Amino acid sequence: MADLPLRREPPAFRLARISARDELTPRLTRLTLEGEGLVGFEPDGPAASLRLLLPRPSTGALELPTWNGNEFLYEDGSRPPIRTLTPMAVDPAAGRLQVAVVRHGEGPLSAWAETTMVGHEVALSGPGRGYEIDTDTVSFLLAGDESALPAILTVLAELPAGATARVLVEVEHASDRVELPSPASVSAAWLVRSPAAGPGDAFVDALREEPIEDGTRVWVAGEAAAVQRARKLLFDERGLPRSQAVIRGYWKLGRAGAGT
Repeated sequence: MADLPLRREPPAFRLARISARDELTPRLTRLTLEGEGLVGFEPDGPAASLRLLLPRPSTGALELPTWNGNEFLYEDGSRPPIRTLTPMAVDPAAGRLQVAVVRHGEGPLSAWAETTMVGHEVALSGPGRGYEIDTDTVSFLLAGDESALPAILTVLAELPAGATARVLVEVEHASDRVELPSPASVSAAWLVRSPAAGPGDAFVDALREEPIEDGTRVWVAGEAAAVQRARKLLFDERGLPRSQAVIRGYWKLGRAGAGT
């Protein structure tokens, strides 16, 4: 077998502990992480990412893996449970940040968020790339499902005063709504998902009908197949210039991966 090509090694894992746990909604848990290991951790913009290492399923212990040139692995060759989240309220000088996890009853991340408590040790790697806000833009459109909500909150917090932002968020229940603070003027549509609909159907349908003024910057994230439909809708059907939009897949239906 040919050797696998080497990939650039991600940032090393940083150790911290959970210092606070808050239930923002019945399904959205915010965790504050603190520790000397987080000093200097500074994203390059909103909607950045970090990799959170979960405890090893077989032992429940937090065990740091090793980079083998292509991926992180435990000593026995098995893959560790690593999930991608959005860093929020980052204070690099104090070594503190927050993450928010959607608890949907499925997947390792959701199960961990159900039981993790203040004082538990965590490890994270990053940051990954963030979203560069065009401060000369006066109109923004943000759309996605629950997995995108933490990133949407970080983008809204950094928008220029005097701008307007339209937010389309697909959620499972009306109780999933949260406040959307921003220096910009924000209007939001909370789209409750129909039991018969697939993930992303509601926000993609809303994007189809949403007016988009010339020069509006668009940011979309959510389930992978849904954002592919959003990409086709915005670029091919509605003719939005690709330079005006950032569209990211955060998770994939049927696979316990990033953000789940």
